[in-house]
Amino acid sequence: MPIERSEQLTTISFGDFTGGMNTAQPGSQIAENEAQLIENYEYDYNRLRTRGGLSAPLITLEGDEIESFFYDQMTNGYLIFGKTPEVEKQTAKIYFADITSGVKDVGTLTGRSRPVCCKFGGDIFIASGGKLQVYDFETLKTIDGSYLCDNVFVRRGSVVTTHQGDDNLYYSSIGDAKSEQAWVDDSDDDSSSKFVEVGYKDDGDIIACKAMSGDLLVFKSNGNIYSVSGEYPSWVVTQIGENSRADATQKSIEIVGSNVVFITQGGIRGIESVLSYGNFSPSELGYKINKSLSESVYKPMCWNLISKRQLVIAPDFRARNRLFVYQYNMGAGYILTFPEAISDMADTTDGISVSISNRIHRWSFKEITDNGKPIKTRLITRKILSGVKFFTRKYDINITGEKDGAVLFSCGKQSWIYRLNDGRHIKHLYDTLTEIELELTSVSNHEITGIALHTMMK
Repeated sequence: MPIERSEQLTTISFGDFTGGMNTAQPGSQIAENEAQLIENYEYDYNRLRTRGGLSAPLITLEGDEIESFFYDQMTNGYLIFGKTPEVEKQTAKIYFADITSGVKDVGTLTGRSRPVCCKFGGDIFIASGGKLQVYDFETLKTIDGSYLCDNVFVRRGSVVTTHQGDDNLYYSSIGDAKSEQAWVDDSDDDSSSKFVEVGYKDDGDIIACKAMSGDLLVFKSNGNIYSVSGEYPSWVVTQIGENSRADATQKSIEIVGSNVVFITQGGIRGIESVLSYGNFSPSELGYKINKSLSESVYKPMCWNLISKRQLVIAPDFRARNRLFVYQYNMGAGYILTFPEAISDMADTTDGISVSISNRIHRWSFKEITDNGKPIKTRLITRKILSGVKFFTRKYDINITGEKDGAVLFSCGKQSWIYRLNDGRHIKHLYDTLTEIELELTSVSNHEITGIALHTMMK
Protein backbone atom coordinates (compact mmCIF):
# COMPACT_ATOMS: atom_id res chain seq x y z
CA MET A 1 0.00 0.00 0.00
CA PRO A 2 1.46 3.41 -0.92
CA ILE A 3 2.25 5.81 1.91
CA GLU A 4 1.55 9.53 1.38
CA ARG A 5 3.68 12.15 3.04
CA SER A 6 1.69 14.60 5.18
CA GLU A 7 2.36 17.49 2.83
CA GLN A 8 0.49 15.63 0.09
CA LEU A 9 -2.74 15.70 2.06
CA THR A 10 -5.32 18.46 2.41
CA THR A 11 -7.20 18.66 5.73
CA ILE A 12 -10.91 19.51 5.71
CA SER A 13 -12.38 20.24 9.13
CA PHE A 14 -16.00 19.62 10.12
CA GLY A 15 -15.66 20.06 13.87
CA ASP A 16 -17.02 23.59 14.30
CA PHE A 17 -20.81 23.85 14.04
CA THR A 18 -21.25 27.10 15.96
CA GLY A 19 -22.97 28.72 12.97
CA GLY A 20 -25.87 26.28 13.25
CA MET A 21 -28.08 24.98 10.49
CA ASN A 22 -28.30 26.92 7.24
CA THR A 23 -31.03 26.08 4.74
CA ALA A 24 -31.14 29.56 3.23
CA GLN A 25 -28.35 28.70 0.79
CA PRO A 26 -27.25 25.58 -1.12
CA GLY A 27 -25.18 23.21 0.98
CA SER A 28 -22.06 23.98 -1.04
CA GLN A 29 -22.29 27.70 -0.26
CA ILE A 30 -22.74 27.72 3.51
CA ALA A 31 -19.97 28.70 5.91
CA GLU A 32 -17.38 26.34 7.35
CA ASN A 33 -19.02 26.45 10.80
CA GLU A 34 -22.52 25.67 9.48
CA ALA A 35 -24.37 22.48 8.56
CA GLN A 36 -27.22 21.60 6.23
CA LEU A 37 -29.13 19.80 8.98
CA ILE A 38 -28.77 19.69 12.76
CA GLU A 39 -31.48 17.59 14.37
CA ASN A 40 -31.82 16.70 18.05
CA TYR A 41 -28.61 18.38 19.16
CA GLU A 42 -28.14 21.29 21.54
CA TYR A 43 -25.12 23.47 22.23
CA ASP A 44 -23.06 22.88 25.34
CA TYR A 45 -20.19 25.39 25.55
CA ASN A 46 -20.27 25.82 21.74
CA ARG A 47 -20.10 22.08 21.09
CA LEU A 48 -22.96 19.99 19.78
CA ARG A 49 -24.26 17.25 22.04
CA THR A 50 -27.36 15.09 21.96
CA ARG A 51 -30.28 17.19 23.19
CA GLY A 52 -31.52 16.73 26.71
CA GLY A 53 -34.04 13.98 27.24
CA LEU A 54 -37.39 13.83 29.00
CA SER A 55 -37.70 12.51 32.54
CA ALA A 56 -40.39 10.22 33.84
CA PRO A 57 -43.60 12.24 34.41
CA LEU A 58 -43.39 14.70 37.29
CA ILE A 59 -47.15 15.30 37.24
CA THR A 60 -49.94 13.34 35.57
CA LEU A 61 -53.55 14.44 35.06
CA GLU A 62 -56.16 11.71 35.23
CA GLY A 63 -58.96 11.99 32.70
CA ASP A 64 -57.78 15.21 31.04
CA GLU A 65 -55.03 16.60 28.82
CA ILE A 66 -52.77 19.56 29.53
CA GLU A 67 -53.31 22.43 27.11
CA SER A 68 -51.01 24.84 28.96
CA PHE A 69 -49.67 25.64 32.42
CA PHE A 70 -48.33 28.51 34.50
CA TYR A 71 -45.31 27.85 36.71
CA ASP A 72 -45.21 29.65 40.07
CA GLN A 73 -41.68 30.05 41.39
CA MET A 74 -42.68 30.95 44.95
CA THR A 75 -44.54 27.67 45.54
CA ASN A 76 -42.70 25.60 42.93
CA GLY A 77 -46.17 24.65 41.75
CA TYR A 78 -48.07 24.51 38.48
CA LEU A 79 -51.44 26.03 37.64
CA ILE A 80 -52.56 23.63 34.92
CA PHE A 81 -55.24 24.19 32.29
CA GLY A 82 -56.98 21.20 30.79
CA LYS A 83 -58.14 20.63 27.26
CA THR A 84 -60.77 23.02 25.89
CA PRO A 85 -63.97 20.99 25.36
CA GLU A 86 -65.21 20.59 21.81
CA VAL A 87 -68.70 21.59 22.91
CA GLU A 88 -69.15 25.31 22.32
CA LYS A 89 -69.55 27.48 25.44
CA GLN A 90 -67.93 24.87 27.67
CA THR A 91 -64.55 25.81 29.15
CA ALA A 92 -61.46 23.98 30.32
CA LYS A 93 -60.80 22.82 33.86
CA ILE A 94 -58.13 24.31 36.10
CA TYR A 95 -55.86 22.31 38.38
CA PHE A 96 -53.05 23.12 40.78
CA ALA A 97 -50.22 20.66 41.32
CA ASP A 98 -46.75 20.28 42.68
CA ILE A 99 -44.37 17.36 42.66
CA THR A 100 -44.93 16.41 46.30
CA SER A 101 -48.65 17.07 46.94
CA GLY A 102 -50.26 15.83 43.74
CA VAL A 103 -53.07 17.41 41.72
CA LYS A 104 -56.18 19.19 42.99
CA ASP A 105 -59.17 20.64 41.12
CA VAL A 106 -59.44 24.42 41.21
CA GLY A 107 -62.40 25.22 38.95
CA THR A 108 -63.05 26.14 35.32
CA LEU A 109 -62.03 29.00 33.05
CA THR A 110 -64.42 31.77 32.07
CA GLY A 111 -63.33 31.72 28.42
CA ARG A 112 -62.11 29.36 25.70
CA SER A 113 -58.90 31.15 24.69
CA ARG A 114 -55.46 29.83 25.65
CA PRO A 115 -54.99 31.22 29.18
CA VAL A 116 -52.47 33.96 29.97
CA CYS A 117 -51.43 34.45 33.59
CA CYS A 118 -49.54 36.96 35.70
CA LYS A 119 -48.64 37.23 39.37
CA PHE A 120 -49.75 40.30 41.34
CA GLY A 121 -49.91 40.75 45.10
CA GLY A 122 -49.13 37.09 45.65
CA ASP A 123 -52.13 35.94 43.58
CA ILE A 124 -52.33 34.50 40.06
CA PHE A 125 -54.58 36.39 37.62
CA ILE A 126 -55.97 34.46 34.65
CA ALA A 127 -57.23 35.79 31.30
CA SER A 128 -58.89 33.28 28.96
CA GLY A 129 -61.36 35.29 26.86
CA GLY A 130 -64.03 35.75 29.55
CA LYS A 131 -64.00 37.72 32.77
CA LEU A 132 -60.71 38.02 34.64
CA GLN A 133 -60.12 35.36 37.30
CA VAL A 134 -57.82 35.28 40.32
CA TYR A 135 -56.45 32.30 42.25
CA ASP A 136 -55.07 32.85 45.75
CA PHE A 137 -53.93 29.21 46.17
CA GLU A 138 -57.08 28.46 48.17
CA THR A 139 -60.01 29.57 46.02
CA LEU A 140 -60.68 30.66 42.45
CA LYS A 141 -62.65 33.90 42.04
CA THR A 142 -64.19 35.51 38.97
CA ILE A 143 -63.99 39.31 39.03
CA ASP A 144 -67.39 40.25 37.62
CA GLY A 145 -66.51 43.93 37.43
CA SER A 146 -63.58 43.28 35.12
CA TYR A 147 -63.64 43.44 31.33
CA LEU A 148 -63.52 40.52 28.92
CA CYS A 149 -59.84 39.67 28.49
CA ASP A 150 -57.51 37.21 26.80
CA ASN A 151 -54.26 38.84 27.93
CA VAL A 152 -53.13 40.08 31.35
CA PHE A 153 -49.90 41.57 32.70
CA VAL A 154 -48.65 43.89 35.42
CA ARG A 155 -47.72 47.49 34.75
CA ARG A 156 -46.45 49.90 37.42
CA GLY A 157 -48.73 48.83 40.23
CA SER A 158 -51.76 47.93 38.12
CA VAL A 159 -53.04 44.82 36.39
CA VAL A 160 -53.65 45.47 32.68
CA THR A 161 -55.94 43.45 30.40
CA THR A 162 -56.65 43.38 26.67
CA HIS A 163 -59.12 41.47 24.51
CA GLN A 164 -59.35 40.72 20.79
CA GLY A 165 -62.22 42.77 19.42
CA ASP A 166 -61.54 45.66 21.81
CA ASP A 167 -59.11 48.51 21.10
CA ASN A 168 -58.58 49.42 24.75
CA LEU A 169 -55.96 48.60 27.36
CA TYR A 170 -57.73 48.41 30.72
CA TYR A 171 -55.79 49.25 33.90
CA SER A 172 -56.99 48.22 37.34
CA SER A 173 -56.81 50.69 40.18
CA ILE A 174 -53.31 51.06 41.56
CA GLY A 175 -52.54 48.35 44.08
CA ASP A 176 -55.88 46.54 43.69
CA ALA A 177 -57.11 44.23 40.96
CA LYS A 178 -59.22 41.74 42.98
CA SER A 179 -62.14 43.81 44.20
CA GLU A 180 -65.09 44.80 42.06
CA GLN A 181 -64.19 48.48 42.63
CA ALA A 182 -60.73 47.84 41.21
CA TRP A 183 -62.16 48.08 37.68
CA VAL A 184 -64.38 51.14 38.18
CA ASP A 185 -63.15 54.38 36.60
CA ASP A 186 -63.55 57.31 39.00
CA SER A 187 -62.82 60.57 37.18
CA ASP A 188 -61.99 62.23 40.50
CA ASP A 189 -59.39 59.63 41.46
CA ASP A 190 -56.24 59.29 39.34
CA SER A 191 -55.42 55.99 41.06
CA SER A 192 -58.69 54.34 40.00
CA SER A 193 -59.17 52.12 36.96
CA LYS A 194 -58.38 53.74 33.61
CA PHE A 195 -58.23 52.75 29.96
CA VAL A 196 -56.36 53.90 26.87
CA GLU A 197 -57.49 53.34 23.29
CA VAL A 198 -54.96 52.04 20.77
CA GLY A 199 -55.53 52.40 17.03
CA TYR A 200 -58.83 54.24 16.87
CA LYS A 201 -60.97 52.77 14.05
CA ASP A 202 -57.98 51.07 12.39
CA ASP A 203 -60.03 47.92 11.77
CA GLY A 204 -57.60 45.64 13.64
CA ASP A 205 -57.92 43.55 16.80
CA ILE A 206 -55.30 43.57 19.52
CA ILE A 207 -53.28 40.34 19.28
CA ALA A 208 -50.82 40.94 22.10
CA CYS A 209 -49.27 43.66 24.22
CA LYS A 210 -45.65 43.42 25.39
CA ALA A 211 -43.60 45.68 27.68
CA MET A 212 -40.36 46.91 26.14
CA SER A 213 -37.89 49.61 27.22
CA GLY A 214 -40.44 51.40 29.37
CA ASP A 215 -43.08 51.38 26.61
CA LEU A 216 -45.82 48.96 25.69
CA LEU A 217 -45.84 47.47 22.18
CA VAL A 218 -49.29 46.58 20.89
CA PHE A 219 -49.63 44.21 17.92
CA LYS A 220 -52.86 44.30 15.94
CA SER A 221 -54.33 41.81 13.48
CA ASN A 222 -54.19 44.29 10.57
CA GLY A 223 -50.38 44.38 10.77
CA ASN A 224 -50.12 47.68 12.65
CA ILE A 225 -47.83 47.99 15.66
CA TYR A 226 -48.24 50.76 18.23
CA SER A 227 -46.21 51.93 21.17
CA VAL A 228 -47.88 53.25 24.32
CA SER A 229 -45.55 55.43 26.35
CA GLY A 230 -46.04 57.41 29.53
CA GLU A 231 -48.71 56.90 32.17
CA TYR A 232 -52.16 58.30 32.87
CA PRO A 233 -53.04 61.09 32.24
CA SER A 234 -50.12 61.55 29.81
CA TRP A 235 -50.35 58.44 27.66
CA VAL A 236 -48.88 58.81 24.16
CA VAL A 237 -49.99 56.30 21.52
CA THR A 238 -47.81 56.16 18.40
CA GLN A 239 -47.99 53.90 15.38
CA ILE A 240 -44.46 52.56 14.84
CA GLY A 241 -45.03 49.96 12.16
CA GLU A 242 -47.40 48.45 9.62
CA ASN A 243 -47.59 45.27 7.55
CA SER A 244 -45.86 43.39 10.36
CA ARG A 245 -47.35 40.08 9.13
CA ALA A 246 -47.51 38.98 12.76
CA ASP A 247 -49.65 35.88 13.21
CA ALA A 248 -52.94 36.33 15.06
CA THR A 249 -51.90 33.70 17.62
CA GLN A 250 -50.98 35.49 20.83
CA LYS A 251 -48.47 32.79 21.80
CA SER A 252 -46.48 33.57 18.62
CA ILE A 253 -45.18 36.84 20.13
CA GLU A 254 -42.48 36.80 22.81
CA ILE A 255 -39.98 39.08 24.52
CA VAL A 256 -36.34 38.08 23.95
CA GLY A 257 -33.85 40.41 25.59
CA SER A 258 -34.25 43.84 24.02
CA ASN A 259 -36.40 42.45 21.20
CA VAL A 260 -40.06 41.66 20.84
CA VAL A 261 -39.98 38.62 18.57
CA PHE A 262 -42.92 37.39 16.49
CA ILE A 263 -43.52 34.54 14.07
CA THR A 264 -44.79 35.25 10.55
CA GLN A 265 -45.48 33.17 7.46
CA GLY A 266 -41.95 34.12 6.38
CA GLY A 267 -40.18 33.14 9.59
CA ILE A 268 -38.92 35.00 12.67
CA ARG A 269 -39.13 38.77 12.88
CA GLY A 270 -38.26 41.15 15.69
CA ILE A 271 -38.54 44.74 16.83
CA GLU A 272 -35.59 46.09 18.75
CA SER A 273 -35.65 49.19 20.89
CA VAL A 274 -33.04 51.76 19.88
CA LEU A 275 -32.66 53.63 23.14
CA SER A 276 -30.24 56.23 21.83
CA TYR A 277 -32.84 57.43 19.34
CA GLY A 278 -35.97 56.56 21.27
CA ASN A 279 -37.53 54.64 18.38
CA PHE A 280 -37.86 51.09 17.11
CA SER A 281 -36.41 49.18 14.20
CA PRO A 282 -37.75 45.94 12.64
CA SER A 283 -35.39 43.13 11.71
CA GLU A 284 -35.29 39.53 10.53
CA LEU A 285 -34.02 36.96 12.99
CA GLY A 286 -33.04 33.38 12.28
CA TYR A 287 -32.43 34.08 8.60
CA LYS A 288 -30.55 30.79 8.13
CA ILE A 289 -33.49 28.62 9.30
CA ASN A 290 -36.44 30.74 8.17
CA LYS A 291 -36.74 28.96 4.83
CA SER A 292 -37.30 25.60 6.54
CA LEU A 293 -39.37 27.06 9.37
CA SER A 294 -41.76 28.83 6.99
CA GLU A 295 -42.57 25.73 4.95
CA SER A 296 -45.59 25.13 7.18
CA VAL A 297 -46.82 27.88 9.52
CA TYR A 298 -50.19 27.39 11.20
CA LYS A 299 -51.14 28.87 14.57
CA PRO A 300 -47.45 29.11 15.56
CA MET A 301 -46.25 29.27 19.15
CA CYS A 302 -42.92 30.19 20.70
CA TRP A 303 -41.23 30.16 24.11
CA ASN A 304 -38.22 32.07 25.40
CA LEU A 305 -36.15 29.70 27.57
CA ILE A 306 -33.85 32.22 29.21
CA SER A 307 -31.75 29.65 31.07
CA LYS A 308 -30.88 27.99 27.74
CA ARG A 309 -30.85 31.24 25.71
CA GLN A 310 -33.20 29.54 23.29
CA LEU A 311 -36.24 30.76 21.41
CA VAL A 312 -38.17 27.54 20.81
CA ILE A 313 -40.70 27.67 17.98
CA ALA A 314 -43.54 25.34 17.03
CA PRO A 315 -44.37 26.75 13.57
CA ASP A 316 -47.24 24.33 12.92
CA PHE A 317 -49.80 23.67 15.66
CA ARG A 318 -50.65 20.37 14.00
CA ALA A 319 -47.04 19.12 14.26
CA ARG A 320 -45.83 20.33 17.66
CA ASN A 321 -43.44 17.40 18.05
CA ARG A 322 -41.16 19.16 15.51
CA LEU A 323 -39.66 22.34 16.92
CA PHE A 324 -37.17 24.90 15.65
CA VAL A 325 -34.68 26.48 18.03
CA TYR A 326 -33.02 29.85 17.56
CA GLN A 327 -29.99 29.92 19.90
CA TYR A 328 -29.96 33.68 20.23
CA ASN A 329 -26.67 34.03 22.11
CA MET A 330 -24.96 32.43 19.09
CA GLY A 331 -27.27 33.36 16.22
CA ALA A 332 -27.56 29.65 15.39
CA GLY A 333 -30.58 27.49 14.62
CA TYR A 334 -31.45 23.79 14.63
CA ILE A 335 -34.36 21.34 14.84
CA LEU A 336 -35.68 19.24 17.73
CA THR A 337 -38.08 16.33 17.37
CA PHE A 338 -39.97 14.71 20.24
CA PRO A 339 -42.03 11.50 20.41
CA GLU A 340 -45.27 13.44 21.00
CA ALA A 341 -46.65 16.95 20.55
CA ILE A 342 -45.46 19.60 23.00
CA SER A 343 -48.30 21.73 24.40
CA ASP A 344 -46.30 24.07 26.67
CA MET A 345 -42.93 24.63 28.35
CA ALA A 346 -41.40 26.92 30.94
CA ASP A 347 -38.23 27.74 32.86
CA THR A 348 -38.44 26.57 36.46
CA THR A 349 -36.08 26.56 39.42
CA ASP A 350 -35.31 22.92 38.60
CA GLY A 351 -34.81 23.31 34.86
CA ILE A 352 -37.19 23.23 31.90
CA SER A 353 -40.64 21.70 32.35
CA VAL A 354 -42.51 20.43 29.28
CA SER A 355 -46.14 19.33 29.01
CA ILE A 356 -47.08 16.46 26.70
CA SER A 357 -50.57 14.96 26.58
CA ASN A 358 -51.62 14.63 30.25
CA ARG A 359 -48.09 14.80 31.70
CA ILE A 360 -45.41 17.26 32.72
CA HIS A 361 -41.79 16.13 32.23
CA ARG A 362 -38.40 17.62 32.99
CA TRP A 363 -36.30 18.35 29.89
CA SER A 364 -32.65 18.06 30.90
CA PHE A 365 -29.18 16.90 29.88
CA LYS A 366 -29.38 14.60 32.91
CA GLU A 367 -31.81 12.47 30.90
CA ILE A 368 -30.32 10.55 27.97
CA THR A 369 -33.64 9.20 26.64
CA ASP A 370 -37.19 10.47 26.28
CA ASN A 371 -38.58 8.59 29.27
CA GLY A 372 -37.04 5.38 27.95
CA LYS A 373 -37.33 6.10 24.22
CA PRO A 374 -34.00 6.67 22.41
CA ILE A 375 -33.24 10.09 20.95
CA LYS A 376 -32.24 9.89 17.28
CA THR A 377 -29.78 12.56 16.12
CA ARG A 378 -28.96 13.46 12.55
CA LEU A 379 -26.32 15.83 11.22
CA ILE A 380 -25.50 16.67 7.58
CA THR A 381 -22.38 18.76 7.10
CA ARG A 382 -21.76 21.38 4.46
CA LYS A 383 -21.09 20.08 0.96
CA ILE A 384 -17.63 20.59 -0.53
CA LEU A 385 -17.26 20.79 -4.30
CA SER A 386 -14.10 21.02 -6.34
CA GLY A 387 -12.96 20.98 -9.93
CA VAL A 388 -10.75 18.01 -9.06
CA LYS A 389 -11.42 14.68 -7.38
CA PHE A 390 -11.06 13.89 -3.69
CA PHE A 391 -9.03 10.79 -2.85
CA THR A 392 -9.97 10.20 0.78
CA ARG A 393 -7.34 8.67 3.02
CA LYS A 394 -8.29 9.02 6.68
CA TYR A 395 -10.75 10.61 9.11
CA ASP A 396 -9.65 12.01 12.46
CA ILE A 397 -12.74 11.68 14.68
CA ASN A 398 -13.16 12.93 18.24
CA ILE A 399 -16.66 12.16 19.51
CA THR A 400 -17.33 11.09 23.09
CA GLY A 401 -20.48 9.62 24.60
CA GLU A 402 -22.24 6.89 26.48
CA LYS A 403 -20.67 3.51 27.05
CA ASP A 404 -21.22 1.02 24.21
CA GLY A 405 -22.74 3.78 22.06
CA ALA A 406 -22.09 4.34 18.37
CA VAL A 407 -22.43 6.90 15.58
CA LEU A 408 -23.06 5.90 11.97
CA PHE A 409 -20.97 7.89 9.46
CA SER A 410 -21.85 8.09 5.77
CA CYS A 411 -19.94 9.78 2.94
CA GLY A 412 -20.62 9.01 -0.70
CA LYS A 413 -21.23 5.28 -1.04
CA GLN A 414 -19.22 4.45 2.08
CA SER A 415 -20.52 4.13 5.63
CA TRP A 416 -18.97 2.96 8.88
CA ILE A 417 -19.74 2.75 12.57
CA TYR A 418 -17.76 4.85 15.02
CA ARG A 419 -17.65 3.25 18.48
CA LEU A 420 -17.87 5.80 21.27
CA ASN A 421 -15.88 3.53 23.59
CA ASP A 422 -12.82 3.95 21.38
CA GLY A 423 -12.41 7.68 21.98
CA ARG A 424 -10.55 9.79 19.46
CA HIS A 425 -9.02 7.71 16.70
CA ILE A 426 -8.09 7.63 13.03
CA LYS A 427 -10.33 5.84 10.54
CA HIS A 428 -8.55 4.91 7.30
CA LEU A 429 -10.97 4.87 4.42
CA TYR A 430 -9.97 4.99 0.76
CA ASP A 431 -12.46 6.35 -1.73
CA THR A 432 -12.67 8.60 -4.78
CA LEU A 433 -15.32 11.35 -4.62
CA THR A 434 -16.40 14.31 -6.74
CA GLU A 435 -17.94 16.00 -3.68
CA ILE A 436 -17.78 15.55 0.08
CA GLU A 437 -20.72 15.62 2.45
CA LEU A 438 -20.81 13.76 5.77
CA GLU A 439 -23.95 12.45 7.42
CA LEU A 440 -23.97 11.34 11.07
CA THR A 441 -26.87 9.46 12.68
CA SER A 442 -27.08 7.96 16.13
CA VAL A 443 -29.40 6.86 18.93
CA SER A 444 -26.58 7.10 21.49
CA ASN A 445 -25.94 10.14 23.67
CA HIS A 446 -22.77 11.85 22.44
CA GLU A 447 -20.84 15.09 22.06
CA ILE A 448 -18.92 16.23 18.98
CA THR A 449 -15.49 17.73 19.59
CA GLY A 450 -13.88 17.42 16.18
CA ILE A 451 -14.08 15.75 12.77
CA ALA A 452 -11.35 16.17 10.16
CA LEU A 453 -10.88 14.55 6.78
CA HIS A 454 -7.39 14.16 5.29
CA THR A 455 -7.59 13.80 1.53
CA MET A 456 -5.60 14.15 -1.67
CA MET A 457 -7.01 16.44 -4.35
CA LYS A 458 -6.05 16.07 -7.98
